[in-house]
Amino acid sequence: MSFFTGRDGSIQVSGAEDVLKVRDWSLDTTVELLSTTVLGEHANTFHPGLKGATGSATLLYYKKEGGETGLELTTLLNRVQFVGEMTPAKQITLILKVGPGAFDDIKFDAYITSASISVSTTELTTVAFNFTVNGDFLEYINPSA
Repeated sequence: MSFFTGRDGSIQVSGAEDVLKVRDWSLDTTVELLSTTVLGEHANTFHPGLKGATGSATLLYYKKEGGETGLELTTLLNRVQFVGEMTPAKQITLILKVGPGAFDDIKFDAYITSASISVSTTELTTVAFNFTVNGDFLEYINPSA
């Protein structure tokens, strides 16, 4: 039996190399329920409606040094939100990696919906960002693999 910790997780953007210096990420999924209850019934009844997902991640703000590989935070943020008009072309493909294996990934198209840079005298500078999944998941964790 294998267990994973946060050390095993990472993020990839559009199938490129991993984003460097990820502190954490989370993903929340929801399903809207449409009420089908009619007068005279004794309990609520529902039919599943639209599903969706949102999430967040916190990255450390840094600059690459000589032999480091990976996607720099500034490259990611400039591509998706800070520069130019928001258009469908600003959509990215995110791959959230739970563990080291290929079957431990959650892959989807998303839009970055907000980003927040936090600077404190005694802490590392971080960038927290939120995203919304656009459409269905492209890949998801496969527990049978």
